[in-house]
Amino acid sequence: MRLSELDTYLNRYLELVRFDDDSLNGLQVEGRGEVKSVATAVSACAEAFRKAVSAQADALIVHHGLFWRKDWPAPVTGILKERIRILLDAGCSLFAYHLPLDAHPEVGNNAVAARDLGLKDLEPFAEYHGTQIGFAGKLASPVDRATFVKKLETYYGHTAHVVPAGPETITTAGIVSGGAAKEAEAGLRLGLDAYVTGEPGEPVTYLCREGGINFAAMGHYATERVGVQALGGHLGTRFGLETFFIEVENEA
Repeated sequence: MRLSELDTYLNRYLELVRFDDDSLNGLQVEGRGEVKSVATAVSACAEAFRKAVSAQADALIVHHGLFWRKDWPAPVTGILKERIRILLDAGCSLFAYHLPLDAHPEVGNNAVAARDLGLKDLEPFAEYHGTQIGFAGKLASPVDRATFVKKLETYYGHTAHVVPAGPETITTAGIVSGGAAKEAEAGLRLGLDAYVTGEPGEPVTYLCREGGINFAAMGHYATERVGVQALGGHLGTRFGLETFFIEVENEA
């Protein structure tokens, strides 16, 4: 498909107009005009770019892009220049979607993970910059805390940082990927048994203990591998594009 068609479709499908985001979402680096192969990755970095180019991807979609509102405009020098050069020399485009890929009800980091982990009756929660970006729901069958944590570790492939401050039996849980420790407060307001995010937070430990909610941090990177892979799968099914995920290991 044409690059312009892909850009228009993604902007509409991910509802960019809904979000007040620090990320400059959408097409960030323009490459060749026709797209047959799309790579996805969590973050814009030279390693991801080189792997995408080596695999002859026409475009790369990431969650964390190169350009952010607080940093732009900026001089294109040093590391930024080298990253952009890799893409332009190969004619590979770069798309980035931050909050839109957290909040999307079909391919978002949080909705996909919630469904995969067995949560039902999903509802958006945890407002950030005016939009609810997380999803909360109810397990079909309650499980004990240890079983729930083990399921999280298996799913995300990352060791859990746990604050075991809530009920021993988990019936309800909410998920907000990435660096969203403080959104545990939204889980408390909903009366959830457990709150899952990417990064721990020192003040949040006390909040969870005092509020009586279980907290699990599963890694910023690990919790945000979900959405880009789901989006790639969607594009493959919808348009017949070749899509693949690029793993760039990051324990954070």
